[in-house]
Amino acid sequence: MAAVSYDRQTINSPNPLARYAHRSRVARSVALVEQHLPLNGNVVDFGAGTGLLLSSLGERRPDVGLFAIEPYMPPARDPRLHYLHDFAALAVRPDVVSAFEVCEHLSDSETALFLANAWDALKQEGHLIISVPIMVGGALLLKELNRAVLFRRASDYSASELMAGTLGRTVPRPADRGPTHKGFDFRWLRDQLRQRFVVEEQILSPLPLPWWANSQIFFVCRKT
Repeated sequence: MAAVSYDRQTINSPNPLARYAHRSRVARSVALVEQHLPLNGNVVDFGAGTGLLLSSLGERRPDVGLFAIEPYMPPARDPRLHYLHDFAALAVRPDVVSAFEVCEHLSDSETALFLANAWDALKQEGHLIISVPIMVGGALLLKELNRAVLFRRASDYSASELMAGTLGRTVPRPADRGPTHKGFDFRWLRDQLRQRFVVEEQILSPLPLPWWANSQIFFVCRKT
């Protein structure tokens, strides 16, 4: 089966609901980062992907330093973006570290390392801004139906796991999390964030409804 591009699964999805959700997420991501960036500030986007977020931010804030950590995808053709291999290569202390739709693919140890690196890198008054998919509650069932109908891809969940996840229960995560969101629970990540950061805001997207009826959640955190 041919691979489905990331854009077609997200901001250019043939499903209008999925497309709206992902485009709302990108717009919210840019707005949140801009909100917490001072004049001539610096932002590091961890798992920068295609560079869409940083390029969009650069259009709105030409004063800002744009740094990307992206080990897998080719660099964007945008000379404003400065690509780094890891946090150790940073020569500045960023005002914002962002990670949008990334943490759900990390192992527990990788998550802990990322949060430690972000805390160490940030200015004392800096912010960590994260978005992750909601993979429990009603959103899980809708996402799995979208995957099956539009992309003709079998679910990673068994019937019993899908029922458990839809009811908000824990589903075991696979060893290889790179290609899947299976079993990811934003509530677990929130607990990890609170060990190092103060979670100032939790923003649901794209609808003004409870978490179990939404697609993504944003965490805006500051250093303790």
